[in-house]
Amino acid sequence: MVRGRVTFWMAVVVAAALRGPAPAQSPPPAPPVGAVAGRPVGGVLPTDTRFSPAPAVPPRTAFQPTRQPPGVPDEPDFTLPDGSVVPIPQGKSQQFRFTRRYGTPNTLESQLLPDGTRRFVFSGGVIVNAVTETGQETEFATDDAVVWVRGLAIDNIANGFQAAGPGKTEVEAYLSGNVVVRTKSQEGQLQTLRASEVYYDMQRERAVALAASLEFKPDQLPQPIRMRGRELLRLDTENWEALGASFDGSYLPSDPGLRIDARRVTLSIRQVQLRNVFGIPYRNLLTGEPVQGEEQMLTAYGAVPKVAGVPVFYLPRVRADATDPLGPFIGFSVGQSRMFGPSVYTTWDMFDLLALKPPPGQKWRLNADYMGYRGAALGTDYQYNLPADPLTGLQPPAGLVKLYGLRDHGTDILGGNRGPEPAQPDYRGRADWRHQQEIIQGLYYQGQVAYLSDKNFLEEFYKQEFDTEPNHETFAHLKYQQRNLAVSGLFEYRLNRPWVSETQWLPRADGYAIGQTFLNDLFVYSGHASGGYAEARPSTINPTAVLSTDRNVNTGRFDLMQELSVPLGLGPVKLAPYGTVDLAAYTEDLNGNSVGRVWGGAGTRASLPLSRLYENVASDLFNLRGLNHKMVFGANYLYAKTNVPFSQLPLLDRLNDDATDQSWRNITPMQPMFVAGPNGPLLATGGDPTSQFNPQRYLIRRGYTSRADTLDDINVLQGDLRQRFQTKRGYPGAEHTVDVFTLDTSVSYFPESGRDNFGKPFGFLEYDALWNVGDRTALFSSGWFEPYDTGSRYYTIGASLNRTDRTNFVVSYRQTDPINSRAVTGSVGYQLSPRYFTSVSASYDFGISQALSNSFFLTRTGTDLTVTVGVTYNSLQNNLGVQFMVMPNLLTALAPGRFTGTPVGGGGAGGRSW
Repeated sequence: MVRGRVTFWMAVVVAAALRGPAPAQSPPPAPPVGAVAGRPVGGVLPTDTRFSPAPAVPPRTAFQPTRQPPGVPDEPDFTLPDGSVVPIPQGKSQQFRFTRRYGTPNTLESQLLPDGTRRFVFSGGVIVNAVTETGQETEFATDDAVVWVRGLAIDNIANGFQAAGPGKTEVEAYLSGNVVVRTKSQEGQLQTLRASEVYYDMQRERAVALAASLEFKPDQLPQPIRMRGRELLRLDTENWEALGASFDGSYLPSDPGLRIDARRVTLSIRQVQLRNVFGIPYRNLLTGEPVQGEEQMLTAYGAVPKVAGVPVFYLPRVRADATDPLGPFIGFSVGQSRMFGPSVYTTWDMFDLLALKPPPGQKWRLNADYMGYRGAALGTDYQYNLPADPLTGLQPPAGLVKLYGLRDHGTDILGGNRGPEPAQPDYRGRADWRHQQEIIQGLYYQGQVAYLSDKNFLEEFYKQEFDTEPNHETFAHLKYQQRNLAVSGLFEYRLNRPWVSETQWLPRADGYAIGQTFLNDLFVYSGHASGGYAEARPSTINPTAVLSTDRNVNTGRFDLMQELSVPLGLGPVKLAPYGTVDLAAYTEDLNGNSVGRVWGGAGTRASLPLSRLYENVASDLFNLRGLNHKMVFGANYLYAKTNVPFSQLPLLDRLNDDATDQSWRNITPMQPMFVAGPNGPLLATGGDPTSQFNPQRYLIRRGYTSRADTLDDINVLQGDLRQRFQTKRGYPGAEHTVDVFTLDTSVSYFPESGRDNFGKPFGFLEYDALWNVGDRTALFSSGWFEPYDTGSRYYTIGASLNRTDRTNFVVSYRQTDPINSRAVTGSVGYQLSPRYFTSVSASYDFGISQALSNSFFLTRTGTDLTVTVGVTYNSLQNNLGVQFMVMPNLLTALAPGRFTGTPVGGGGAGGRSW
């Protein structure tokens, strides 16, 4: 198509040349019409001799491209066969307006040529605005201009004119001196052409520009793309061509750090049937119809990419759509580690590869990776979030499907002494499907199917997901809720996970009533009823179950938990006496017998809010303007008894997520190896129901009543005090309220300490403090303590600072006993200069005299390239990682977050994540 348009352009040149140039300086048959006011007839002023004479205006053919002789490679022959029909594009009706470019007046001369063409000469700066009937607007700004008008009887264009439609009026222009041409259509993007000289055919949208630069900005990019050339041709409204060209997308146009030079570059902007990188037409996934859209196709011949002016590669031909220059390619990352070796991770758009236009809210990715020590891996992610139906107002369906697998040639490096591990299979992977949807008003479905090939695959390849994401359970959950009433059903099955302690519910039903009031809000009732058939399945692969209640049991469980309270307002004091009872029946307990359990209790909740305003408090040093002290005293007393201890019942409602539970089962039997003295053996007794480190006993002492299997006798008084010190900060008239200092404290008192708190009356002394020294500087500390020799004690103290230039400092100290941990953690992110940013983090435990983790990254952000160098070390895994990346800023703008030194998704040391 380009070849045909070039052929037509050469034909126009030939036709213009055969017509011949206008006689130079030939006197007009009549005095010039439209001369500048005040100039005498004849056009001579006494002051004209003080200035150099204006150069003679050459004929229009002098500004047309030089003809190439026949047979020149890559150039069409200008000789047309006999009888050929040249399709001449039809012109458009246009409105022209002329204004001054600079503050001084310009001059205008008019001359009628022998062929009937009127020639107008502007000097001193002029701006020409041309608006078509379709709304396309073109602005020409130049120092000097020659405008030819044919087919319109006009002798003065200073006030503008209307050019008629097709075949009636022709307008052409020669522009010289700092030429800027801006074109904007209603649908298209702004195009800006800068050149030293330009010939422009207004009606046919054709141009020849010398020493020119064309700018256009696709919506996806923060900066425009520039195409430069010693000669730039606009072939029609859709096609451009540059000879001796280069193009870039730099923030510094005068000196781009990354550019591509080429002997010839073409740009085609048009509405077409879209095709993928393989040339396959796109089709709508739902209807199968071809997809139409705008294409901005850049093609470079003899392309040489240059970094800082140095050639780095040669490509005979490069072709890319500026609206989607990466095509199906989404992102990549590279890395080197002891666990995976040199690794490359890539992500591709499957819809693009298959030439399918996805429905709204759907993404389909292909992950193709190679890890030097592990082998090649392949996977796919399909994510859908369908649009909401405005008629129903229901929550739309959403979910994702994830598949990933490989033939693993390496060995897992997990860190720590974990005892015997299961054999690692050759073929490893995962398969997941998560879905949630509102079926009808108030009826919600949430489900997941999760498969893992072996115990350690997720932790090894998806470390971040293993530590922080939801469990990989297979379940279906249906819930219907109206206001404070709800019913739900659950089906859960342990799918190929013998290394996890999990309860299979086949099935389970629940009903809730929360905060239901009676008798004019005198009473408040809450209830939770549940029933189901459970198969408790503890782990059969190391680490095995530790808790004595974590046993293999098949049982039916029916439970009803109820609470009735009487809220009272006694002046500022809010009081709520309450009674609570739980009725439970198990078809099989840990002894194989059916049992009924009655747990009941009574108590009172109370709160007292207080506040005081200190208007006269002011300090420039502490940035205070008044001080408002707010506090709330709270208390809860609970006395409860049961006829069946929790140690007789199977643990069906799990207490921890899979990762936490696995790590606790791993470390508990090994505590005497790591903790010296009597504390080591004591920590190893965590599975004993009487142990102070038993997690079920911990919940009972805390007063939690939401786990039906973890209820027992308790007598406890809990008290807390929450405080806020607030002030005003900010510029006058723009003050905002901030918490200068917060301090929350709590303590528990056990009247029957011998039974409930290991002989100590007080327990769970806790605090949480935060001092906002400024809006971006803070000191923080938190902790909780058991006030006896072997009790748990934990606290942390630290400081943080962050600035708007990305500078941030965090340092903290954490002490944990009785495991004898004394960890210091520090991280620094510092903007060395506008171009350089560094981040450093380290963690060292003085209690075990071991570095936990260390990392260092240095990033240089240039006008076109971002270079990152990084080193990480994890002593627990003895894993050293080195990262190096050079990335064009254009690519990072097109796919933010996908071009990093770590695998796509930030999956940690060599692993992916959701």
